[in-house]
Amino acid sequence: MDDNTFRLLENVNIPQKKLYERIWEGKHTSPWFFIRTAVRSSLMHATQSASLWIQHCHRAKKKCKSPAELSFISGLAYADKLSGPLLSTIILSAASVEAFARHCFVSTLRTKANHTDKQGVNDKFFEFDNTSAGRRIPMIISEVKAAKLPVQIETEINNLIGFRNEIMHSDPLYLTKDSCDLVKLKSSKAEKRTVNGKPSRFKFYPDLTRASRPLSLSHSLLSTITHDKLVEHIISTSDSPNIVEFLNEIDMTNTDKGLIWGDPTFSLDYNQAKLIANEMNSINKELNKVPNKELLQFINDLKKRKQ
Repeated sequence: MDDNTFRLLENVNIPQKKLYERIWEGKHTSPWFFIRTAVRSSLMHATQSASLWIQHCHRAKKKCKSPAELSFISGLAYADKLSGPLLSTIILSAASVEAFARHCFVSTLRTKANHTDKQGVNDKFFEFDNTSAGRRIPMIISEVKAAKLPVQIETEINNLIGFRNEIMHSDPLYLTKDSCDLVKLKSSKAEKRTVNGKPSRFKFYPDLTRASRPLSLSHSLLSTITHDKLVEHIISTSDSPNIVEFLNEIDMTNTDKGLIWGDPTFSLDYNQAKLIANEMNSINKELNKVPNKELLQFINDLKKRKQ
């Protein structure tokens, strides 16, 4: 906030609505500000739940009579306490990436519109709005004159957005009888008909259909870091004066500089969360060694005992 804003705050007689209008006139606000907060909240729950799940697994290991029983008990705790926070952190991080992209692009365009042809600006936004999420990032980089995005960050972003889209618009997979291939129905624009397509695969995120504990805290952490890498890259390498107003809009709302991990009041320590994620991965690695046949047999025996 600039000095004029603070002088407004000192005027105790100004109505609340008028104060809001005077502070925000000529500026942009968006859900991106709240989404970052929601990501932090979700990640906090995911980390705390992962820590409790680890403790639960260690206690259960001493009581369970077989690896299959341990896998079953651990799976129940995972489903009840962990699955939601882990997945919501990833989905919200993807939403935050898209919200950032739209806010940054529109803010920069509108600032530019004050100095250039407005019709050209409108045409650019129309193109942006009718482009897929993954292709919007290069448009932003070009508009704010930022450095080319490193391949690693680009891959992480495409994986995050692709995984989110797969979750939100997923199609059931079908195991064919003849060749035992997994396929899904897919609309082919080129052939203008429905065809059998291959399941989507992502380098950094798992297939949710193949395991009872597919997601780990490490996936959630990666999604938040991917968001921050993109924001930091664009802000730190931009060479356009039109991005200044966007930076002011960030400072108007929070002290996090637009970063999920940038809030000084966020009590979660990344290194500690990483240790918890590594421990969780280690436990899952052992649990995944239990053959499905043994786990199904345990579940079947359990059903019989309850009949």
